[in-house]
Amino acid sequence: MKTKLLFAAILIAIPAFAATANDDGWQDSFPIESYTMTATGENRYWSLEPGQFVVLGLLESDGSEFVIISVLEDTEMVDGIETRVIEEREFKNGELVEISRNFFAMAEETKDIFYFGEDVEMYEDGEVVRHDGEWRAGIDGARAGLYMPADPVVGMKYYMEVAPGAAMDRAEIFETGATVEWRLGTLDNVLVVTESSPLEPDDESYKRYAPDVGMIYDDGLALYKHGDRRRSEKYIEFRIKEEQMPKVPLAKVYELHPTGEIREVKVEFHTKGFRYAIETFIDGKQWDVEVMDSGEVLRNKPD
Repeated sequence: MKTKLLFAAILIAIPAFAATANDDGWQDSFPIESYTMTATGENRYWSLEPGQFVVLGLLESDGSEFVIISVLEDTEMVDGIETRVIEEREFKNGELVEISRNFFAMAEETKDIFYFGEDVEMYEDGEVVRHDGEWRAGIDGARAGLYMPADPVVGMKYYMEVAPGAAMDRAEIFETGATVEWRLGTLDNVLVVTESSPLEPDDESYKRYAPDVGMIYDDGLALYKHGDRRRSEKYIEFRIKEEQMPKVPLAKVYELHPTGEIREVKVEFHTKGFRYAIETFIDGKQWDVEVMDSGEVLRNKPD
């Protein structure tokens, strides 16, 4: 789902490093060599601290889409810089469709966070089939881009990816003080960003970032959960309402227990997919049901 925003150009004071912007106003060169780069730390809107994660998703009657963004313990050397690995796992209708390992480092002097590339695995039926969009700074002319400025200003325009012919995503700061309601409350001082690419000139995406949380919205996928994941946690889970379940898995639960009362529904994210874990009661006895978006039943047993 793509959202387009139209707005007038705004005259602003551009930060000093933006003096290298192109004639069209998009900054594509950054003085990374002058900074002390680190694979740990954070600024208001993006963190490189291991364990932190967000879950963004969309639940509709005909299916679901989710992405889990996790800061890993892993680091990787890219173009001579130690970078932090942030993993994105994308699921559609319960199936894993993509894993990307993204490489970031922060300038200690400014707390600006730079993007050094990504490794991509795209899945079909549980098998890797493509690696679309892969790039690394230092290879084939690619250079690191600015991912998240420490002090974003409305009107800033900068490249996040500088890999000609492969990945050229760029961002424009649209708003810095938005208020956003999500299912557990209100988030203030939200950063609103539009993204585009000269490789796909008719395509524009829309993202939001909240202080001390990270990304909270990505083209229709909204925040469901965020936090600091403990190593002992085998999977991420959160509760939803019965009526939020897509119709196929919900119909399967009704089919299995037509007289049952559903008292709890959780979404559980495991390594290769996610499932709905439902507690349903029949004559006072609890049954635990686990079902996929497809209607496949993984568990149906009394507790």
